Amino acid sequence: MGLVYLGHSAVRFEVKGLNIYVDPYFHDPVHWEKLPPGNMILFSHGHFDHGVMMAEELYKAWRCPIVGPRNLIRWLARKYKKTIPVKAFVPLNHNQSTVVQGVKIKAISASHPLNRLGKTILTIFARSAAPGKPVNGYYFDGYYHAGDTVYSDDIVKALKDLPVHTACLPIGGKYGVANPREALRLAEDIGAQRLVPLHWQALVHQIHFRYKSSDLVKLAKQKDTEVEICPLAIGEMLELAAAHVLVKKN
Repeated sequence: MGLVYLGHSAVRFEVKGLNIYVDPYFHDPVHWEKLPPGNMILFSHGHFDHGVMMAEELYKAWRCPIVGPRNLIRWLARKYKKTIPVKAFVPLNHNQSTVVQGVKIKAISASHPLNRLGKTILTIFARSAAPGKPVNGYYFDGYYHAGDTVYSDDIVKALKDLPVHTACLPIGGKYGVANPREALRLAEDIGAQRLVPLHWQALVHQIHFRYKSSDLVKLAKQKDTEVEICPLAIGEMLELAAAHVLVKKN
């Protein structure tokens, strides 16, 4: 079991022999046609940089279930009614759970406040009317992928009784996502053993963020936190043994 970082917020999780892709927004150097076929796709929301515009192409190749917030699923079902069957879609609202291919998925609330600059960027680059709210984070098999969010007490409450061995959290600090301090606080408050930083690399359109993974590493050293920081290069795997012992390999 483990995960592979695919850039921005895209992650491939290996769970119970399945490949679960969350927010599959792919661009160079990742070529999705060369990736293992997905058994499940989880969309946190409809913003362009989280892969929703690839839904039709990915479904044609993988023929797998697509999970997302109910508003987004309704939009996808209408847009792709001729190419993606309704039975492929799994709507999931905050704090709801479902079992997909033997894996229990829980939708976790998120807070994604956008300022005027963020909305302008979406208008320029989105080329899509896919709903950007609500935003789902996802919990499954000890993993937590936050989607786009800042720190929120609601997230801590939703994960209170769930063991989190690995939290994948945004750290960029712009466009409605957490900065390193918020991400580390969230990881500590939910009891995560390790933190994989997401949503900090410049996008293909040269949209830059305020912080990098090195800022998170520096902060963690200053705070002497017990959370293990696991910055990954694109394509790098973080492999977990059955006992969740960390092993990194390229």
